[in-house]
Amino acid sequence: MAKSKPQQGVDIGAKLIGEFINDAYTLRIEAHNNQLECRANITVHNTANSIPPAELISILRNHDITTTVDLEQIAIFCSEAALGENPQQFVIAKGKEAIPGKDGWFELIVATGKEETDLVEDESGKVDFKSIQNFSNVDPGQHIGTINFPTEGELGQTITGETFPPAEGKPCGIIAGNGVHFSDDGTQVIADKAGRAVMDNKILSIAEEFVVNGDVDLSIGHISFNGFVDIKGDVLDDFNITATKGINITGAVGVCQINSDGPVTIGTMAGMGTGKITCKGTLQTRYLNQVTVECWGDVNISHELRNSIIKATGSINIPKGLVTGGEIVALEGVEAKILGARAGAKTTITSGVYFPETDRLQYLRNRLKSLVDQISKIGQTLTTLNRIPGSPQRKALREATELRIGILTQRQVNLDNEREELAEELINFATDEHPTANPKINVLSTVKEGVSINLGETREEITTEISGPVSIIENLQQGGLRYLSYSPLKVIADSLEEETLLENHAATP
Repeated sequence: MAKSKPQQGVDIGAKLIGEFINDAYTLRIEAHNNQLECRANITVHNTANSIPPAELISILRNHDITTTVDLEQIAIFCSEAALGENPQQFVIAKGKEAIPGKDGWFELIVATGKEETDLVEDESGKVDFKSIQNFSNVDPGQHIGTINFPTEGELGQTITGETFPPAEGKPCGIIAGNGVHFSDDGTQVIADKAGRAVMDNKILSIAEEFVVNGDVDLSIGHISFNGFVDIKGDVLDDFNITATKGINITGAVGVCQINSDGPVTIGTMAGMGTGKITCKGTLQTRYLNQVTVECWGDVNISHELRNSIIKATGSINIPKGLVTGGEIVALEGVEAKILGARAGAKTTITSGVYFPETDRLQYLRNRLKSLVDQISKIGQTLTTLNRIPGSPQRKALREATELRIGILTQRQVNLDNEREELAEELINFATDEHPTANPKINVLSTVKEGVSINLGETREEITTEISGPVSIIENLQQGGLRYLSYSPLKVIADSLEEETLLENHAATP
C-alpha cells in the first residue's frame, strides 16, 4: 500500500484544521507545508465502526477542501484505519506548488575572444594554425546579442483551492555600455560603431582597439580588426595584420602583409622582397628594408630606407637617413639626407606623380600586351588542331581534339572580351589634376653617383656626386634639372621655377 512518509526536520506552516473524537476513533486533520498538504492522523478504537471514505470527504468539504482531495489516498487511509493500522501523517489532499518564472538570459551572438578557437581544415585537409582569431569584427548597426525576458511562471494552489503567485524570474541584467544600445522592444543589443564586443561584469560594450601585449606569433595568429590594432612587441614572419582605423607596432615586423585604412606606425620592417605595407594614412617608421609600401598619405622614415619600393600620395621624408636601392614615388615631394650609395642596387627617385594613376596605366599596357600574346598563341593552336583529320577508327582521339578545341575557343572569346574592355579604358584614360603635386626633391647631404631622378618630363641619372643641402626641380626652360638652394617642401617646384625665370630675366641686360 502506498503511504506518504512524514517530512524530516522542521515542518513549515503546520496548522491544525480540526480534531474529531468519538467512540470509534480519534481523527486529527492538519495543514502542512504552507497549506500545500492536508494530512490525517487516526487512532481507531473500534475497527468495526472506523471512519468510511464518504465521512472523511464530508469532513474535508466542511473545511473547504474539495478540488485537491486525492480520492485514492482517501481510500487507502480508510482501509488501513479499518484494519487497525492507525495511519499517521497521511497525505489525503495536495495543493500545487507555484512554478517560479525562469530568469531572463542574454545570448551573445558574436565572439568576444574568450571562446575556444576551432581549427578548421581546408579542402585538402590542412589546418592553418595562423588563422586562429577568436573574436568577431562588429559593424555599426549589427545585431550582436539577444535579450530573453524572464517568464511569469505558474500560479500555485493551496489545499482549499486558493491561488498564489509564483516567484518572478529575474531579468538577465545586461547593461548597454559604450558603443551599444538596446532595440526599442528591448530584445536586441545593437552596435553603434565598428570594433569588437567586450563583456565585462554584464556590461557589453564595443572596443575600438585591439591590444597585443607581446609578439604576434602562433598564439595570436593573423589579425583582422574593425578598429585600431596596437601591438607592443614584434610581428613574426608570415603573420598578417589588417585594421580599419590604424596600426601601431612597437617592435620589428618580418615578412608580413600590413594593411590599414588608417595610419600605420611600426618600429622596423625587413620584408625580404615580399613584405608589404598598405595604408590610407601617414606611415611612420624607423627603418625599412626590402619592403613595398603603398601609402595614401605621407611616409616618414627616421633612419634608413634600403632596397624598397615606396609610393605615396603625400610626401616621403627621410631627413636624417639614407635611401639606397629601390624606388621612391611621391606626389608632394621627397626629402632625404643621402640618396644612393657608391655600391649597391640602383636608386630611382620620382616626385610629382600620383602613383595610383601611373600604376593603373602601366597595368593596362602590360595586361593588354599579355592578352594579345595569349590570343595569338591560342589562335595558332586552334589552326593546328583544326587541321587534324577526323578518323572514324580513332573515335577517342577525335573526341579529345573536339573537346580541346571547344575549351580553347571559349578561352579565346573570354580573353578577347577582356582585351576590348581594357583597350577602351586605355583609350579613354585621363589623369586628374592634382593641385598638391610637387615635382621636387630635397637632399640635405649628398646625392650619390648613379641615382636616377625623374621630375616631370625629365629622366636623368646623376653622373657626379652632388653635395647638399640642395633642392632639385625640373628645368622647364632649358630641359634637364635645376639644382637650387635648399627650400622646404612646402615651397612648391612651380614657384621656384617661376622665381628662377624672373631672376634670370632681370639679370639679362
